[in-house]
Amino acid sequence: MDRWSTQSERLMRAPRGAAYSSDMSRRTLVQTHGLNALTALLFGLAVWRIGFSPELPAVLAFIFGGVLLAAIDWKIHRLPTRLVYLTLAGVTGGLLFASLVEWEWMPLATAAAGAALFSGAFFTIWFVTQRLYGFVVLGLGDVRLAAVLGALLGWYGLEYVLYGALAGHLLAVVIGVAVALSRRTFRMTYAFGPSLIAGTLAVVLVHV
Repeated sequence: MDRWSTQSERLMRAPRGAAYSSDMSRRTLVQTHGLNALTALLFGLAVWRIGFSPELPAVLAFIFGGVLLAAIDWKIHRLPTRLVYLTLAGVTGGLLFASLVEWEWMPLATAAAGAALFSGAFFTIWFVTQRLYGFVVLGLGDVRLAAVLGALLGWYGLEYVLYGALAGHLLAVVIGVAVALSRRTFRMTYAFGPSLIAGTLAVVLVHV
């Protein structure tokens, strides 16, 4: 009897009707247009900052995937594995294209090293904190994302991997403190991906 009563109460509390569906449709439409506008704005900013350089396709691929990943991670605290790998494929494909155009392979080598270093560092943090000490600092989605970030940053030099990591973590601290203050709690639980993506893009666009 209690079980059926609980289910009935949940159904009564759940939003229903055409008005709710219409409101959800409007919200989805606004969010979609907002993401499209942000992506277009960042595309224009990238073209303005780095011009029609050979690595531009890689940067645009990063922006396209990064905006989607940041929005998803911010909303549900999850980085879809398939989308991360598709973004990684776009970035690495763009960097390979740039190496072929310039016939210069050292930047591609440092990009591979940057991906390995960044993701390796994050995997170590994940393993030590979660597997050995039992608390979560970052997830495996962040480890996979670090390979994307490290590849793009590493193209410009391994020092930029460090700059991007510092920028992302600094932004994460600022966002975490702001979220904690707004919720009036000392528990800084928030998505890590958006700040890492924003920090990486900032370093890429500012370095030129």
